[in-house]
Amino acid sequence: MKFSRGFLERLRRSAEAQMTDRFAITRFTGAAITDPDTGVDTPEVLPVADTIGKVQTSGGIASQVVTASGDSSNVGGNVPVWSLYLHFPISLTGVREKDVAVCTVSDDPDLVGKRFRLVNLQSEKTHATARRWNVQEMPEGAS
Repeated sequence: MKFSRGFLERLRRSAEAQMTDRFAITRFTGAAITDPDTGVDTPEVLPVADTIGKVQTSGGIASQVVTASGDSSNVGGNVPVWSLYLHFPISLTGVREKDVAVCTVSDDPDLVGKRFRLVNLQSEKTHATARRWNVQEMPEGAS
């Protein structure tokens, strides 16, 4: 099958048209900034990108697994497994594992302010239409 560059560009534009959320992506440097007045250290955070994107999930009933955890509320029961992804434009580069993406704009008001730690890139392929990241939602107050 011959794959034309023009066709791939149309697919990428189509993927981006669905990216109606906006994300601020930051990176913790490992360094701390000390407030000269209080002496309190805060982690240094660098801006990486401000970009469009979308939140995507998959899983649920089709992905149930049987567990036998020590949790008495679900001993030996079925647990729906959900995977969480962020899709970004293919043009977004320089993003790394452990970066944090904060949803700053969304048609879904419950997504605004949500923070996601980027786990690993899952779209390393020749004809990718988006940068798809496996992510973990970060609890409020986590760094």
